[in-house]
Amino acid sequence: MKRATFVILLGSFLAQPVVSQWVAEKAPKYELTGNLRWDLSLGSGIQDTLPQSAADEGKKSALTAALLSAAVPGAGEFYAESYWRAGLFFAAEATLWIVYATQTSKADRQTEEFQKFADTHWSVVKYAEWMERHGASLNTTGTPPPSGIVTSSDPNNAPWERVNWNLLNEWEQFIGGRAPTGFSHRLPRRPDQQYYELIGKYLQYNVGWPEWDPAVSSGYLDSPTPRFADYRDMRGRANDFYSIASTAGFLVVANHLLSALDAAWSASQYNAGVKVRAHLQPTVREYGFVEFVPTATVTMEF
Repeated sequence: MKRATFVILLGSFLAQPVVSQWVAEKAPKYELTGNLRWDLSLGSGIQDTLPQSAADEGKKSALTAALLSAAVPGAGEFYAESYWRAGLFFAAEATLWIVYATQTSKADRQTEEFQKFADTHWSVVKYAEWMERHGASLNTTGTPPPSGIVTSSDPNNAPWERVNWNLLNEWEQFIGGRAPTGFSHRLPRRPDQQYYELIGKYLQYNVGWPEWDPAVSSGYLDSPTPRFADYRDMRGRANDFYSIASTAGFLVVANHLLSALDAAWSASQYNAGVKVRAHLQPTVREYGFVEFVPTATVTMEF
């Protein structure tokens, strides 16, 4: 019995290197999935293949990155771990919104200023009186409309409340029939936006400013009065502010689109540049014992 036991032990000792080598070469490598129930089944024969989710572990979704940056520029780059580009797109977004807000505010204040200037200095009553006095001489081929554009002489009422607007436009139409020096536009009712634009843009409204002498029957198209010019410049500044704000708004939209495209590209670059594989590596220990050691492999591609 002792001799048989000795032979068995000696055989086991001599066979250990062969068995260990076979285990190291033939034992499968089981990859970790992050699913506890799945990973605990390792070695039982249940896990023969790796789930698709494990193969995709660590990758970034290009669609997710694009949607994040479409909503908030830079968010998708941050998700894709492209931090410098995330900061640049977010900084551009913040800067553009600041420009849009400040320029819009300036334009609104400038608009209030030039409208107040117009209400104070330009008089539609004076414009109407001049047309009734000299309009017939500006179109000798037709019959002028009836007089009576000015409906009230009460100075306590604002000028735009003291005229018949329909009759006013009839006179403008009548004078406009004499090309090329006839009137080209019809004045809308205040406070229409076009009302404030036309009186500081076209010289036919030059006669409503204070410096114009209503007794003068010609020359109204020659040159603007000083306040006409001042008002025109005030409107120009407001339009410049609105133009800058509009450009900033367009660039905000462009920034969202460019950031979304860049985020999708960043996610693709991330997936191509870093590959992480996690698995259980069978390792032969002393006396032929095989231990499954969690192992991670990181591959950087440039």
